[in-house]
Amino acid sequence: MSNPLTLGRQALLQRLQTITKANGYLTDTGLNVRTGWFNEVLQSAALTFPVIVLQKGKDLDPEPGPRGLRALRGFFVIGAVDTGLDDYEDALDALELDLLRCLRPEQGRPLPWAPAGIQNIALGGAEQFPPGNGERAASVLIPVHLHTFITGL
Repeated sequence: MSNPLTLGRQALLQRLQTITKANGYLTDTGLNVRTGWFNEVLQSAALTFPVIVLQKGKDLDPEPGPRGLRALRGFFVIGAVDTGLDDYEDALDALELDLLRCLRPEQGRPLPWAPAGIQNIALGGAEQFPPGNGERAASVLIPVHLHTFITGL
């Protein structure tokens, strides 16, 4: 039996990898998608920019439903650019727009990129962080929750 929690995470990761200019986005950041803790990914000597990091976040309380429950799996989608103190805003805005367009919820219908059992996605407000305090990159963080239907045995 497939694990819907794993399938949802993998689908989200694959969806982020579609962010390329060839697919109509402003950036090619989908070519550099990582998983793990953002601060640890930033410390990697082989890291190139721009980058997207999919980091596990806090889940919301599950909601009971008919013959199952809806798990609200939390993630942080973090995009980062390394363009210096003077030029980071435009690059960060382009990356944020790409992330929002990529992840946008589908009102009243299932996500076309998600496996069966993933009902939808909810986005939290984006938060931008300038470079500084020892960080070389500017970043944007978007909290997301995958609505995953879990059935009984």
